[in-house]
Amino acid sequence: MGVGGGAAAEGLVVFSPLPPTRSGIADYTAELLPALGRGAVVTAVVASERDLRPIEGVDVVAEVEYRRRSALHELPHLYQLGNNLHGAHVYRAALRRPGVVLLHDPVLHDLVEALTLGRGDWVGYEAALAENYGPAGRRLARLRRAGFFSPAQRNLLPLHRHVLDRSRGVLVHSRFAASRLEVAADVPVRVMPHHVPSAVAALDGLDRAAARSRLGLPVGDEPLLLSLGFVTRAKGLDVALRALARLKDEGVACRLVVAGAEDGSLELARLVDEAGVGDHVHALGWVPEADFFALLRAVDLLLLLRPPSSGESSGVLARALGVGLPALAYDVGPSAEYPDRFVEKVPFGTDAEGGVARTVKRLLADRADLRTRGAEARTALRRDRAPAVSAERILAAVREWSTRKRMLHTSDISGTE
Repeated sequence: MGVGGGAAAEGLVVFSPLPPTRSGIADYTAELLPALGRGAVVTAVVASERDLRPIEGVDVVAEVEYRRRSALHELPHLYQLGNNLHGAHVYRAALRRPGVVLLHDPVLHDLVEALTLGRGDWVGYEAALAENYGPAGRRLARLRRAGFFSPAQRNLLPLHRHVLDRSRGVLVHSRFAASRLEVAADVPVRVMPHHVPSAVAALDGLDRAAARSRLGLPVGDEPLLLSLGFVTRAKGLDVALRALARLKDEGVACRLVVAGAEDGSLELARLVDEAGVGDHVHALGWVPEADFFALLRAVDLLLLLRPPSSGESSGVLARALGVGLPALAYDVGPSAEYPDRFVEKVPFGTDAEGGVARTVKRLLADRADLRTRGAEARTALRRDRAPAVSAERILAAVREWSTRKRMLHTSDISGTE
């Protein structure tokens, strides 16, 4: 398989969701595909015809069309796999036909659960746990059916081994994610950091005041903090709001912008009222891509306060740093692997909001240094994590691993077609 110049480009099949699906993996793949298409003849496979959208230099087909084109079946395959139903067709295909798995989230329990228990299929769920964890897994599935279950089991039992052991190799975005993998010793694993999309450069000329005006945010010099992405319980918004309340009480001038669709797992308005910071919070709801990048130009600091992670890397963080926006995150998981100059770290644990409040206060006391940090991050990430760099790494891995022999899918744990 050619990469860039040199040998003639060969074919590659990429299974993934794509926009307009609201999925980080869909966005990631859409950003990556044009660069992949410059090094290979790429066919991207989406779940259904309603998901078809043109991508520069790539043939995008629905899964039903892929099945008709038998020649595609013999090409190397790349699976962009995550932990939700947007990737159901990716998961099933990875079980049927070995390929390289780019695993965006080491935990697949929610996906397997949705494809089995979500359809009343206890036999399929039990088969998945048994294949991953043997007799103990089978007992756990039966105990769950009897009513004994803790949500923590989803993270403790990532349910990915049955996919990864069939693969020709696995790519992950962080050393933390690699450390969480349960995979056969002969399956190669490689860390490939999350890329920064080329689109970040489009707003380099947009200054902070213009970005704020465009989004209807306060246009003065008051610092703005940002929580960006789906509004879920896991985002740590309760901590952010309590930290904001402390800053308000101490007379530190700043506001919090919350942007993203709510998933129903928390009541944002209630949390804001309980924290007593209603006059310091701007809730924007879901924002389109153009406003997403403008937000990263409008604010001073990104808050990334997910509790200790299952291993997924934040696409929001990569894009923010690529725009030049520094971040604050817990000192654990993939975010902790970024340089301290780019991502300020705070301990996770007791009095987390106190640690966040103290750190935000310190950072905002020297906003010139904060802007310098952002500029350093922008330069480094655009150089080292461009989509073209990711494409080269992926194609090299696919070329190296494509001849490895792996077992095919044998048990009925892939869900209904």
